[in-house]
Amino acid sequence: MNTIKISAICIILYACAVLTNAQTYEDVLRYSQPQYSGTARSMSMGGAFGSLGGDFSALGINPAGIATYRSSEFTLTPSLIINSTETDFSGNKLSDNKTSFVINQIGYVGTYRPMREVKKGVVSTHFAIGYNRNNNFNYKSMASGRNISSSMTDMFVTDANGIHPDDLGGLTALAYDTYLIDIQDEANNTYTNFLYAEDKVDQTKLIEKDGYSGEFNLTTGANISNLLLIGASLNFTSMRYKENANYYEQYSENNGEPAYDVFSQYSINNYLNASGTGVNLKFGLIIKPVSNARLGFSYHSPTWYKIEEDYGSTVNASYFNHDNSEGYYDGRFDYKLNTPEKLIASAAYIIGKVAILSFDYEYINYASSKFKANSNSYQDFEFINEQNRIIKETFTATNNFRAGAEFRLNEQVSFRGGYSFQASPYKTEPFDNEITSITGGLGYRNSNYFIDLAYKLSSYDTSYYNYWYDEGIHSPETKVSAKDHYAVITFGWKF
Repeated sequence: MNTIKISAICIILYACAVLTNAQTYEDVLRYSQPQYSGTARSMSMGGAFGSLGGDFSALGINPAGIATYRSSEFTLTPSLIINSTETDFSGNKLSDNKTSFVINQIGYVGTYRPMREVKKGVVSTHFAIGYNRNNNFNYKSMASGRNISSSMTDMFVTDANGIHPDDLGGLTALAYDTYLIDIQDEANNTYTNFLYAEDKVDQTKLIEKDGYSGEFNLTTGANISNLLLIGASLNFTSMRYKENANYYEQYSENNGEPAYDVFSQYSINNYLNASGTGVNLKFGLIIKPVSNARLGFSYHSPTWYKIEEDYGSTVNASYFNHDNSEGYYDGRFDYKLNTPEKLIASAAYIIGKVAILSFDYEYINYASSKFKANSNSYQDFEFINEQNRIIKETFTATNNFRAGAEFRLNEQVSFRGGYSFQASPYKTEPFDNEITSITGGLGYRNSNYFIDLAYKLSSYDTSYYNYWYDEGIHSPETKVSAKDHYAVITFGWKF
């Protein structure tokens, strides 16, 4: 199947799913693609902490990192996040932004040593409890263009043709109920939107998203002979996601005299409210082949989610020559989602008390994700199977990389920097959703407490079409360049 056809199928299914079953293949990416944040130290080094440990956020990457602690510790990490977007729609460029204040991480690590100091066997055991935020869904964008030669009502006409009005569904039914389209030939069930072939429209789309995903961690581990560190964690996940997409279309002022029943303007609001809980397991180990080097390996099981979604659409239409009209549709859908498992390999080299270099490699196969129905409905079962088929056709395995460095100015002050790259999870070229991040920060430490600061800039490009119909006829493409700015501070106490 070629790129254009796959893109068209994905877009059409997403538009239809808003009004039938809100869950779609895009949920897999939203709830599976990690954006490690956590503590300021971990973030400032690009999240490359799989073989370093000694940091609460590292436990979410490799739980064996708990065994590097030499004392007990409590940490708290608030952060400021600014999402900014730039859109290009039909040559018109616009920008928007959204700001949020969140708690990235809060956690306690307990370290227990034998009464007598030992160098062989179990040198120390550890336990941790706390919370790590894994993803930030906050986003806001606006795209607008004038004198567009096609209309979303063209799509409604195409979708409706050949179908009796009583059998229309989704947004197409709302378009008919609010008179955006009307039946033209009852014998053949053909429809019209009253637009002339030369008519143009002005289009605007606003998208706003809110939400997060995070893990409540229970982690344990042990240091064996200062050569092998092992760890495991049980993680209870939670997520919240809210999206409002508002689409506006207006009959262009540059057109001539309008047809009698054509709209002057209309708006479509699609909303989605989702919440879910899940559980996963993580196992890891860190080996010290020589005193200054560490190798880490960890396995993350799938997260077994249960998700509830409320969704719906509202259409408001205004007309030149008759009364305004309004229609709405809403629904609820519950389902299960198994996210892909992860494999992480890492290495670090410690240059005395002067510097640390670290590197993480992460493998995620998004095509292995799977939806499961939460009911015995045949319709839900068929829809779930179709979405799972699209997942296998749309997604692929990714190879992700993270690298970080820390330079110690003295025993108290450190400077840090990092870089991370997340490959596109899509097989097709139009969905080039690669995420790159650059990070930096500094830290101050003494025997009882520490303060770390970090900044992270994550960037990615994506695109979408307002509508797609009739074998490739569609609205102009909206190109989006998005950036997330993180300003993070961690307060830590040792005891």
